[in-house]
Amino acid sequence: MQVTGSTTDPLAGDLYALVVFLHKNCNADLFEAVGELDLSLTQVKILHYLEETDRDLTVKDLAELVPVSLPAASRSVDELFRRGLVDRNEDTEDRRMKRVRVTGAGRSVTLRLNSARLIGLERLTADLAPGDRDALTQALAVLMTREEIAACRPIGVTT
Repeated sequence: MQVTGSTTDPLAGDLYALVVFLHKNCNADLFEAVGELDLSLTQVKILHYLEETDRDLTVKDLAELVPVSLPAASRSVDELFRRGLVDRNEDTEDRRMKRVRVTGAGRSVTLRLNSARLIGLERLTADLAPGDRDALTQALAVLMTREEIAACRPIGVTT
């Protein structure tokens, strides 16, 4: 996929090419899982936002994060609630607001989707020659020093 961008940075261009390749070639398992679960992209995003936070979010918070209209967020939360993937409760201070949190079943869904993403990457890295694998590991080590990136490693994967 060609794109015209404002960057003249070859590194940014190469990272872009890698991201596009990964999206095109490593997401088949992810798309299959989303299809089997019969979830919309909005619902997937909501589950991921809820899983990443340690507090309940309001439907309004979710609408702003995703971003979608408040009615669209409300419909998505209603469906996730109906399927047992989220819990929702009235706000203790403002009963008009609903607070939402992911359930264990919802966490299982995000785990399944994240595992599906990892499968494609495992296939890609399995095909690398040992020297290329070592070089890529060393190059990624620079990025893994950033806490926000390292925090996204799969559970159980260490350096």
